[in-house]
Amino acid sequence: MEREKVGRLTLRAWGLLTASAIWVLYLLTLAPTVGFWDASEYVTTAHILGLPHPPGNPLFVVVGRVWDLLTGFTGLPVALRINALGATLSAGASFFWFLAVVRIVGRFRENRHEVLVAAIAAVWIGATAFTVWTQSNLNEKVYPLSMFVVALVSYLAMVWMDRADTVRGNRLLLLIALLLGLGWANHTMSMLPALALAVFVLLHRWRAALNPRVLGPAVALLAVGYSLQFLFVPIRSAQNPVIDEADPECPTLLSAVTPRRIDDPYGQSKLAVACEPLALSLIRAQYAPTPVTLRQAPLSAQYANYWQYFDWQWARSLPPGARVAASILFLFLALVGLWTHLRRDRKTFVYAGTLFFTVTLLLVYYLNFRYGYSMYWEEAPSIAAHEVRERDYFFIIGFQMWGIYAGLGLAALWGRWTASAAGREPERVPAGFGPRHRKAAALLALGLIPFFFNFARADRSGDRAARNLAYNMLQSVEPYAVLFTYGDNDTFPLWYLQEVEGIRRDVTVIVQSYLGTDWYHRQLRRLTKPCEPGESPEDAPTTIVCQRPFDPETAAELYAEMATTTPTRSAVPPSGTGIDALSRGQSISEDSTYRLSDWITGPLSEGDVLSPADIRVFQIARQALGDRPVYFAATASPVYGKWGLQPHLVRQGLAFKLVDGPLEASENLVDLSEYFPDSPLPTWNDRIRTGELLEGVFLVDDVLAWDEWPDPSTRSNIPGVYYMAHVFHGVSEELHGNPDAAERAYRRADHFARLADLASPSD
Repeated sequence: MEREKVGRLTLRAWGLLTASAIWVLYLLTLAPTVGFWDASEYVTTAHILGLPHPPGNPLFVVVGRVWDLLTGFTGLPVALRINALGATLSAGASFFWFLAVVRIVGRFRENRHEVLVAAIAAVWIGATAFTVWTQSNLNEKVYPLSMFVVALVSYLAMVWMDRADTVRGNRLLLLIALLLGLGWANHTMSMLPALALAVFVLLHRWRAALNPRVLGPAVALLAVGYSLQFLFVPIRSAQNPVIDEADPECPTLLSAVTPRRIDDPYGQSKLAVACEPLALSLIRAQYAPTPVTLRQAPLSAQYANYWQYFDWQWARSLPPGARVAASILFLFLALVGLWTHLRRDRKTFVYAGTLFFTVTLLLVYYLNFRYGYSMYWEEAPSIAAHEVRERDYFFIIGFQMWGIYAGLGLAALWGRWTASAAGREPERVPAGFGPRHRKAAALLALGLIPFFFNFARADRSGDRAARNLAYNMLQSVEPYAVLFTYGDNDTFPLWYLQEVEGIRRDVTVIVQSYLGTDWYHRQLRRLTKPCEPGESPEDAPTTIVCQRPFDPETAAELYAEMATTTPTRSAVPPSGTGIDALSRGQSISEDSTYRLSDWITGPLSEGDVLSPADIRVFQIARQALGDRPVYFAATASPVYGKWGLQPHLVRQGLAFKLVDGPLEASENLVDLSEYFPDSPLPTWNDRIRTGELLEGVFLVDDVLAWDEWPDPSTRSNIPGVYYMAHVFHGVSEELHGNPDAAERAYRRADHFARLADLASPSD
């Protein structure tokens, strides 16, 4: 059917043009570099063939690396090219959804011009839904690849229906099985069509599904596709890439493919493999996913959170009232589309309707999220009861299908209006566009609402905030520093800058949340060990060799004249010190005092619980002191706050240096405890260093041009750390009689306060 012509072009050519228009839209709003959360982790691991967080997403890593190599001739930044990969995959998904819609609508509409309008409206609205758009031009890269797999599988399912009794039909089922297996090796989201496919095939041609000559090879091909998870992940892990999360290395390849059941942290038995590190990665034991039977929030709250995300899709930049009106409109259009599909062609609705149910209502129940990041704080005031960020991206395929059905509903209303004016049934309207089609065409303009009212919030063409934050943090610390971070946003962008752009690779970034595992600190020990004679990390820049050298060319000028000494020992204590044996937390039995060094001591209270991650922070800091500088990122207050290190920390830009010695006020050092008496932050400020960084090194011009911070999940945190740095610096300069410098700092602090929704210093 897609080979039929509408005008001078075939429907397939129209689909290619529509997908190309969507692709151009994504490219025009494409982020020029990495973003927050997992985006920079995926860009980095694709570039170096590393292993991101479990289960490792090997298909994306491989596809991303191939794309990286093929597009290298452009000379464009790696992050921009990988972002373009996401845009291309999403546009490809729109192309296959276009062909699928053509086959569906073509079964009950004779007028091919109306089929064309329905397909264009469907994929355009689906592609401009807010979450689909923002995942296509910046955010986590694995989801566009899963969108592509789901769209391709859905199109092939429609083709199979017309070939079900033929040899080609059987081959299509085998191809679908292989694609599902490959998609599964990218993300479990790719397996969402499985239920719809099973129902569709069994109801349409059950004999084809149960044919041993089809069923057996299909299962085998599914396993072949998914085998990338069993083969690439442990093989690459054995090569010790710089990013090797969960360290899923196996003693033999046989142990990586031998099935075995393993218990998850909740005692549930799950099918995995004999190789324990790989098995733990496959079941994501590091994150201890909660069983679906143990609800993390009331189901009503989970569906309310879903409605919040649905409300974002159609007019994100409008005020709440107008946004709700737009949501109701598109909900109505989608329901019209669903009803039209169900009434006109139940055969294809079996597949599309089941998939729609799977990726919406069923998925909300299955994912079992905690309270939404920005909802139900009165009912659940503890941060532990909420998701750490907005999770709308998990429903990306559902939002795309809502858009597709809204487009079908809009086309159905347009077709009925045209037919009513002509006195005919919609399916009997003559071919071509007549005067009545053109008269009713204004109705189709409703499909442009998401484009116009999502554009401002979805546009990431000037978003360099994550990359620049990473640059500013790395340049805040001295050569060969250890820098403790807390989570994704103060870690992954730093990895990107180090491993892709080669900036400040001498700095050892240590994310505290990973120190509770039994593999991370061992990798850090190897990464920071002094190089042996003849050994150089430059010989294998993507794998762990030894301590990377300080390169003045990638550092701020203020470090050029600083005397640097190569560290003499690893930043992580040897295994014989007991650091490797930590497996559980320790409870403090009585009030006592810890001693990190002769100068750095602090209280421990009876009943305090120290996790393995907390203890390893202490051990690493003690090991590193005297051999290399020790810093804590400005975003890592829970890390240093656990040990009460504030009196020994000095602010230098966006990091706090741990000082092993007495602190006295001077021309450089300013004690601001009198001015911020209740602050949980360190109150010592290195006025000279912080001033040099804030005014001469930091990259903040892009953020200073923003009127609004685009990501709700980082709004209070990221601009907040800039705000505090400038406020502290402003007070320091004011105390030293520099009103102009203080005014500049306060002016910037005001801007960051507005971005973070904080009270400005002038208030």
